[in-house]
Amino acid sequence: MDRSALDALASSMVSRGTPEREQALRELRSRGNSPVETIYVMSRVFGTFLSEAKAAIYESSAWSDQHVGWQRLHSDLSHNPGNCPFEAV
Repeated sequence: MDRSALDALASSMVSRGTPEREQALRELRSRGNSPVETIYVMSRVFGTFLSEAKAAIYESSAWSDQHVGWQRLHSDLSHNPGNCPFEAV
């Protein structure tokens, strides 16, 4: 994740006029941004906490095809937190 590039993207989006939330989510998705990158940019564009940006991505139609996978991951982690599929960094 290149935060400088993401900050530049957020500034560019704001300079064009702050978009509607769903429009911004669709644009970020179509650009190929990851969910984490999208959450970061959304927090910068709309001046929200990361948790609010995360909620926005979960509620969006732009990312609706990912909802089932995210819910499954959260469920698996809540039932067995010691069996995380990701390696510690």
